Amino acid sequence: MIHLLHYHKSKGVDLHVNFPEKVSIRDVTLRDGLQNESVFIEAENKLGGLNEIIDAGFRRIEVTSFVHPKWVPALSDADELAKRLPKIPGIQYDALVPNIKGLERFLKTNIDTAVFFLSASTRHNEANLNRTTNESLVHVSDLISKTRSHNRKTMGAVATAFVCPYAGEVPYQEVERIVTTMVENGVDEVGLGDTIGKATPKMIYEYCSRIKDKYPDLTLSLHLHDTYGYALANIIAGIQSGVYIYDTAQAGLGGCPYAPGAPGNVQASQVVNFLERQGIETGIDIDKLKNTDQMFQDMVKKQTSV
Repeated sequence: MIHLLHYHKSKGVDLHVNFPEKVSIRDVTLRDGLQNESVFIEAENKLGGLNEIIDAGFRRIEVTSFVHPKWVPALSDADELAKRLPKIPGIQYDALVPNIKGLERFLKTNIDTAVFFLSASTRHNEANLNRTTNESLVHVSDLISKTRSHNRKTMGAVATAFVCPYAGEVPYQEVERIVTTMVENGVDEVGLGDTIGKATPKMIYEYCSRIKDKYPDLTLSLHLHDTYGYALANIIAGIQSGVYIYDTAQAGLGGCPYAPGAPGNVQASQVVNFLERQGIETGIDIDKLKNTDQMFQDMVKKQTSV
């Protein structure tokens, strides 16, 4: 870890700016990137894209969701895809698990981590899951416990952790309450999502710093979008607060169907280039990402900025 010490004369305080030697980049293209697409990508093509993602250097990949096909047709091949995932040492696969039926499907696979989700904003949670945040928190806590009893890893994904498309800014205390409940139920990791890309670097730093101060041993990650062009600045703010895991998608694909105005996920090639140019290693080959960007653009027949 590199520590740069600055002295702010006007306030008389020391500010430590931290630049880690390395951060981890989690790829979410095959799940979050494709879930809202109108075209169905065959499992064979998804596996081809997965191989390219792995070849580029990604070691943690969210591959699908065990949601009912009625709700997310683009991921209706989750069970088939799970059976065909290449078994490669050092590669960790994650999958979104929405409920007990999804968990039953997940437990029949060799996927490493079950990702459970809810929204910090009750209004978004009701639009997305048709229940309050408190109801979802009870449900997620039960799923975490059941998954841990099978010795499988768990991640709690908190959507609208900063700003809600319906209710505006989400109070930090609500986010902390959710994180606390998950930690008490033994979750292995918590991911905070800026679902509509409207969080500011100040919000990212404040929320993440306070959580890391309270739970210094908690693995915390960030899921960012780029509505106002804040995503890269938010990554730096997250790094300063001690967060070293970030979600990205190839070609900036993605978006939430229940979050009006939500853009795609922050683009993998942009994040990798941004970090590597500052001497922060990602383990990702930036040149190979040009090919994966184009590959996924062609898959969904959509042109995005690269």
